Amino acid sequence: MDIVNVKQPKVFESVFHRYYASLCYFANKFVHDEEAARDIVQEVFLRFWESQGKFANETALKSYLYLCVQNAAINYLDKLHTREKANRSMEWKILDEEDVFCFQVETDVFEEVFAAIEELPIECRRIFKMSYVEMLDIKTICEQLDVAESTVKTQRQRAKKYLRERLQHLYPVVIFMFF
Repeated sequence: MDIVNVKQPKVFESVFHRYYASLCYFANKFVHDEEAARDIVQEVFLRFWESQGKFANETALKSYLYLCVQNAAINYLDKLHTREKANRSMEWKILDEEDVFCFQVETDVFEEVFAAIEELPIECRRIFKMSYVEMLDIKTICEQLDVAESTVKTQRQRAKKYLRERLQHLYPVVIFMFF
């Protein structure tokens, strides 16, 4: 077993960059507030840095982070006295294990999608993010980057082709999640 020691700054930074976006997504599934989700995850990482910082392996580390974020999100809802209201709006009596499991699976999928996007070549990644994450139209992207419309369209197509091939193993999981 490889011991993961997050007290080493480079290891901590690597863990932070690897899990930050997916943990924010996971927290947001509970609190439905992106800014609050980011605050929750940042607080978890702060406590994480101050903790013992040694884990038996990557799986133990990941489980620990997700559990901390889940607990912090529930505590956040309790503090705001909105837990019952959130549960009513989602028609849940309580947040059960199955719901949490589904959140974790969905988050794992998005984590892999985020990682695949980061593998794209720089300009391709930049145009893809502007188009599909920031939801900018082609004309706006062309103006901001000072490139031709054909360049934007070509880079978007290349990104989509790469991501389709790279993420095809996730199709059964996505079908399971949404149906």
